Amino acid sequence: MFNKQLTLFISSFVLITIFFTSCRKDEPQPPPEPLSAQYIHISHTRSGNNDAMDSLAESIDYSQFDMIWLGGDLMYITSQTEESMMYVDSVFDVGNKNTLWALGNHDYPYLNTIEDFTYREAFYAYHKNGITFIVMDTQDSFSNIVGYQKDLFDAVTDSITESSHLILLHHKLIWMYGNDDLEYQIPDISNGPPGDCFYCINPNNFYEDIYPKLLKVKQRGIEVLCIAGDIGTKTNEFEYETTEGIHFLASGIKYNIDEKKALLFNHDITNKQLSWSYTLLSDIISGD
Repeated sequence: MFNKQLTLFISSFVLITIFFTSCRKDEPQPPPEPLSAQYIHISHTRSGNNDAMDSLAESIDYSQFDMIWLGGDLMYITSQTEESMMYVDSVFDVGNKNTLWALGNHDYPYLNTIEDFTYREAFYAYHKNGITFIVMDTQDSFSNIVGYQKDLFDAVTDSITESSHLILLHHKLIWMYGNDDLEYQIPDISNGPPGDCFYCINPNNFYEDIYPKLLKVKQRGIEVLCIAGDIGTKTNEFEYETTEGIHFLASGIKYNIDEKKALLFNHDITNKQLSWSYTLLSDIISGD
């Protein structure tokens, strides 16, 4: 009898110990999901040669941002040497999966060198914090989104349902061409003129093949932003909203002037809201 009671006592003690141990508050817990995040879009940081990029742009502490969105033209010929790529990587950490880089004409021509540092092709899709990104290469096919790049775009836009936002990151302001409200403004806004050259805003298929699918995404309740990077020499910010509620944004800087701005985004992840503002680089550095 005594042995039976002892066995029952020990069993009960073990069960109670396991119960209270499992409820201890000092056990390691998984980190909570982020409730908010901050992103930066910056581009056209190049100088007139490959010796340096803009000094303010390289002075920013980019680790304060949850993501870096690069709009292209980072160096005069970014991919020219491994040294120039190492320099860009030391500033923007281009191999980080949360650094998204839409290539510009000055980032070409050595795509293999870029891919060695970014571990990505020139166009790709990514998802973070409820936002789906399509990083586009508007230098390919003279601003036309065709071939495998069009296949990727179609696959994402045809299947996207759960994201709060779809963001297209690209270099050229391809949505200005063919838009009656915007096309005449190209010479005053875009670094590249309208025309038929590698750095121009070329005739393209944005309104024929891309915009209709963006409208379908918008109709599913997903906000759509197209963010370009080829400005800075004539203006340091640009924003336009279509009648259907799709946002066209652009940011870029001009080397060695004071009024340089980046585009900062605040993301309320809990409420699925994204806001943005153009901010002086000097204010970002100082924390104002």
